[in-house]
Amino acid sequence: MADFTRFFHTSHELLAITGADGHFVDLNPMWTAVLGHSLDELRAAPFLEFVHPDDREATVAEVARVHVKGGGTARFENRYRRSDGSYRWLSWSAVQDALTGLSYCCAHDVTAFKEALADREQALALTAQFEADYRRIEDELRQRVEAQQQAIESMSTPIIQVWDDIVTMPVVGLVDSMRAADMKNSLLETVARTRARFAIVDLTGVDTVDTATADHLLKVMRAVGLLGARCVITGIQPSVAQIIVGLGLDMQGVTTLRSLREGLKYCMRMMGLKVTREAPANPVGGAGPDIA
Repeated sequence: MADFTRFFHTSHELLAITGADGHFVDLNPMWTAVLGHSLDELRAAPFLEFVHPDDREATVAEVARVHVKGGGTARFENRYRRSDGSYRWLSWSAVQDALTGLSYCCAHDVTAFKEALADREQALALTAQFEADYRRIEDELRQRVEAQQQAIESMSTPIIQVWDDIVTMPVVGLVDSMRAADMKNSLLETVARTRARFAIVDLTGVDTVDTATADHLLKVMRAVGLLGARCVITGIQPSVAQIIVGLGLDMQGVTTLRSLREGLKYCMRMMGLKVTREAPANPVGGAGPDIA
């Protein structure tokens, strides 16, 4: 018995003996070290009073289960109130003596583990929230960038319906293979949507092209022809003309005109239209009509 008493009082675990009346019969000094209550205070009140209110129902159920089972072992966790009002998580292992009705309990303070687990779960939740916000912001930025790129592309190479059945695409600046491909797609979409008969590609604002770009322009004309329309190129600059000749590109069958104005007149003429200049009804500074 002396060895048991020495072991009971020197263990670093929380050891206790409880009675069938719900009170502590005996406890070792570790209870005071962990909870701050004196051993007399812990013995004086039912042990359930020290249990966190949210854990009492589960604790009562576990104690009842052990008593009904008789000699059974309980393994559960609950929170015990310290003398300063805070709570510590205890992990329990208990066995009941069926003859005496006493329960022999061993509890281990797992508060640090519970707090670390809660911190980890909180960190995971914050990480998930951050990732969700990041993806949302990333999607919004991508949508804005795409919208801006589309707006820039539409402004850099606008397609204008200048007359019934006539659309024009004035090209300004450097034309690379990627931009030429976008121009082709935009022009074909517009020709198909408007059912235009003529498409004028005005290169007045283009100073240089490479082989791939020139080849794209030829493909544009052929593709427009497959849609039942005719493509006319206007405003080829001398430097671009020299590049085309130097590259040996076949321009046979391609209608090229000096300016956009000439291209528009050509298309109207091909449609059987004739534009005539009419004298103003009341020229500035001239005499007005006679009024009787």
